[in-house]
Amino acid sequence: MRWLFILLIGVLASGDILGKDMSLGPGLSPKNAVLYLIALAMFFRLSLTGNQQRGRLPMLQAAFAVWIAYATLSFVTCCLIVHYTSYDIKDSGILLKAQLYDAALFCFTVFYAVENEADFRVLTKVLVAAIGLSSVLTLTDVVGVTHLGAKVGITGAEADRVFGMFGHANETGALLVCVLPVMGAVAMASRGAARLWWYACAFTTVTVLVLTVSRGSYVAVVLGYGAAAFMCRRYLPLSKVAAWMAMCVTGAIVLVALVSAVVPNVGEAVVGRMLGQSGAIDITEVSSGRTNIWANTIDHMTDEPLTFLTGFGWNVYDTRFVYATHNYYLDLLFNLGLIGLLAFVAILFQAVKTARAAVDLASEEMRPYMIALVLGMMGLAVNILFTNLSKAWPYIWLYMGLTLSAAAKIIADTARRREAVPALTVASTVVRGAR
Repeated sequence: MRWLFILLIGVLASGDILGKDMSLGPGLSPKNAVLYLIALAMFFRLSLTGNQQRGRLPMLQAAFAVWIAYATLSFVTCCLIVHYTSYDIKDSGILLKAQLYDAALFCFTVFYAVENEADFRVLTKVLVAAIGLSSVLTLTDVVGVTHLGAKVGITGAEADRVFGMFGHANETGALLVCVLPVMGAVAMASRGAARLWWYACAFTTVTVLVLTVSRGSYVAVVLGYGAAAFMCRRYLPLSKVAAWMAMCVTGAIVLVALVSAVVPNVGEAVVGRMLGQSGAIDITEVSSGRTNIWANTIDHMTDEPLTFLTGFGWNVYDTRFVYATHNYYLDLLFNLGLIGLLAFVAILFQAVKTARAAVDLASEEMRPYMIALVLGMMGLAVNILFTNLSKAWPYIWLYMGLTLSAAAKIIADTARRREAVPALTVASTVVRGAR
């Protein structure tokens, strides 16, 4: 099973790095084919051996079930009852499969497949290596060494922003914020030449994050990582956090300076976007027009107040507005109402809660990975206040399912050991009494 997941990550990353959709038909691609093969293998394995992990994280599974079930119900309602103008049933159905059904498969196939720490470490390294390699190739594309198609913005607000390999610059930034902590954890756990490679991946990833000029990602690093560091403050001394930040900032500044020497406009974009718009007084300009989009969306829902609870229906937002919401929570609220929004928030909450609980129970070797998930999920939670995601989700769901599997196992093993101690104590007391 481990090799199937390595193949899945390889196919997924290859398509994004090479910029090839590699579609096999509507809603089907090589990564889907591998994913469905894994899901089928998992189904047969669980049917034959039984699900020994059934009790792990039931709230996470329930939240996913509510999210998918309600989205499906709203989609069926849009198709058979409401009949919105310009509502594309085929595209909306494909989107439902890709964003929710496939999301659950990405998360839970790896969640149930990981059986031991060795599997976890190997798959984590493969996933991190794929994203780290994409960062390296993004920089080589920007400076002209390679020509894989990493996009750099040309006009308007996107001018000279590095988009990376994962869609829009904001989307690339959100993914990098999510996985950067675990990249650091892998680097610290490595030795010798391998450690140099992982640190190179981490520094290039920080550089690409800076060059996306995604201010939402910058805010996520400050607020999301800051909140997570406070939650894990027992294991993250302020001196250590400050040292890491100084090292990352210094490395990023050096790399950005080197890139700017080859492509001068890239450096100017970082400075201009940060000092220009961020220094503006008008909130609309500071937010790049997001506040107007958010206000229009809320006004639209206020005209039909029931939609705050029910939403307008799966993927209806695209039939009403030209611009994306630039806020994943608001997008969920508009389409699926509080029901869908709370289900998604429950998933994030359960991920952070489980990882944080595992931090206290994990071994010294596993603790950095648990802290990394807290950092990554908190960073992501803040980041999607300012952007929508599409291409990044498969990586995020894989990472979440992979690490939560290890976290749940740590918690379960600790609980079993604690239950065994009283039993042994009682048994020894009975033996002594008999003597």
